[in-house]
Amino acid sequence: MTKQGLRIAVIGAGVVGAAIAWHLARRGASVHLFDEGPRPASGVTSRAFGWINFINGSPATRPEDYRLRRDGVEEYRRLATVLPDAVCDIRPGSLVWLETAEETEELIREHQAEGAGVELVDAVTIAKLEPHLRDVPPCAAYSPGDLALSPAALTDAFVKDAQAAGATAHFGETIIAIETSGSKVTGVRTTSGSQSADIVVLAAGVATGRLASALGADIGVESSPAVLLRYSASAPFINRILCGPGLEVRQWHDHSLFVAAAYRDDAEENSPAAVGQRALTKIRKRFAAPDDMHLVEAVVGQRPIFSDGLPRLGFLPDVEGAYVAVGHPGVILAPLMGRLAAEEIVDGMRQHSMLSPRQS
Repeated sequence: MTKQGLRIAVIGAGVVGAAIAWHLARRGASVHLFDEGPRPASGVTSRAFGWINFINGSPATRPEDYRLRRDGVEEYRRLATVLPDAVCDIRPGSLVWLETAEETEELIREHQAEGAGVELVDAVTIAKLEPHLRDVPPCAAYSPGDLALSPAALTDAFVKDAQAAGATAHFGETIIAIETSGSKVTGVRTTSGSQSADIVVLAAGVATGRLASALGADIGVESSPAVLLRYSASAPFINRILCGPGLEVRQWHDHSLFVAAAYRDDAEENSPAAVGQRALTKIRKRFAAPDDMHLVEAVVGQRPIFSDGLPRLGFLPDVEGAYVAVGHPGVILAPLMGRLAAEEIVDGMRQHSMLSPRQS
């Protein structure tokens, strides 16, 4: 059997699993993609903000994470040349500012020292770029290479093209067990039957920890909740991704407004709906927004994270054929993780050592 003839089961049709399935199928592997949801991106991917950036990384305090983010953003440029449908609806550019002008200027200097295309813009320029912003900061970091996209649409494009390349997608399928013989995986058993596989890729977000645990591996993945708010609006009033103190917002082509908010606790006053109503009040104060804007959806996404803040990508050391692909920020890194995973699984190549599936 050639490497291109590998039988691979990918568990999880979120953006990371879909990207891996797509890259593997394009390399000639026999791919079966499984998800318990009814469609691609049914889990945390559908609750992601969709901001492709490196400006939220810190080159000084978290250099590994920063390098990954830079590589992740660059990978989207490659993706646009081979799968344009995946990025056809992107909106470019972000404006970021901190509590003080001095902090914002320091942020810009940090990124410029790394050769990043981040620019300092003053209040006059900000007002021109975002004329509906009432509370204009004295300055901001403008990152023109950042992208806003729909994580669900991106995932769907990966799955459709993977299927066109020969992959089979199974939705509404719960994984009952990863089947093994000795210390080697042999396939997966689902609610509808069994599927043989030479390699099983665990890309199921926070559920990856449970799947790995069933194989005797503790990968140390934890859940980090975040709130995503979606509003309906009748007109555009935000042009770019805007991120300031207490603000992380973007508007889509259909005028829908997306806001990322912190999750506090499960108290009633901090429920997603309550957070959404408070955020709406703030948005009305900070922007000249349409009067008919209203909250449509308020959901919590359980992001998979690790104590060191880095994702995991690689074979489990003690289980032959079990491959882990999970971590935050998944949407930013998915195309990169997909390519690197396929190169390792099919071609035997490994590049990013910080993505090893370290066991805790």
